[in-house]
Amino acid sequence: MTDVIDEQPGSMDPVDPLEPAGTIVIPCPECGTPSPVHTDQRRAEDFCPTCDYPLFWARPSVAPAGVEGRSDDALRRAPGASGTATPATLACPVCNELNVPTAALCVRCGADMNPPAPPPPPPPPAPQPVIIVQPPPPPEPCGHPRTWVVVLVTAWIVVPLTLLVVWLF
Repeated sequence: MTDVIDEQPGSMDPVDPLEPAGTIVIPCPECGTPSPVHTDQRRAEDFCPTCDYPLFWARPSVAPAGVEGRSDDALRRAPGASGTATPATLACPVCNELNVPTAALCVRCGADMNPPAPPPPPPPPAPQPVIIVQPPPPPEPCGHPRTWVVVLVTAWIVVPLTLLVVWLF
């Protein structure tokens, strides 16, 4: 925060007689150079002459002393919150502008400061059924005798019969 130094009449260089009474001298937060700042409006001249810091954004740490001709309306307004001292602020959910906590609508974009809660997310889709492929059962053993047994028995029967038929005829 920066300190506020009230402007003393005749202490500045030539003063414009049409200049409003709402001018204060604020030390620059960057380089410390005291510079006049208009409290009732923002002007292009409200930049630090040394480092070009925008002094209309610098907020004084102490409100200016009550001088005749000045009222609370002449206090500089911080963006989104009114007055010099901002007790508390609440960021807009849309544009992040600082607003007073009691505001119903944002001072910058007009969005609702208390938006309704977002709808609950839809339930996740049901899982796909898992298909389990079972291996085929092993083949059942057939009830036939083994091939070599059949060949051997057939040979024992056919060979002697063939020899018998050949020998007899």
